[in-house]
Amino acid sequence: MSITEPGRTSSQTEVRGRASDSFKRRATRETKPSFMTTEFWAMLIGVVALIVIYATSADASLDLWRACLLATILAIGYMASRGLAKSGSRDVYRDDESGSRR
Repeated sequence: MSITEPGRTSSQTEVRGRASDSFKRRATRETKPSFMTTEFWAMLIGVVALIVIYATSADASLDLWRACLLATILAIGYMASRGLAKSGSRDVYRDDESGSRR
């Protein structure tokens, strides 16, 4: 970006901030991919257990509607926990040309 004062000609233009002088901003990932988390595997095991209990149960109190409702509640709980995990602040560091991190 160049800054020109009203009394100067174009040969006297002052240039501030060259692209080679800037720092690169990078952010690290704070959360793991979803399939590597404990809450994913807990939800998956819960849904499988719910299906097994529904299939083997002789009791009529756990019908298909309730089984689907419980599986939906498990999925909503998982999505809420992932949303809370991803809502944290990012760990930002700057990388100058010498390669050092701050």
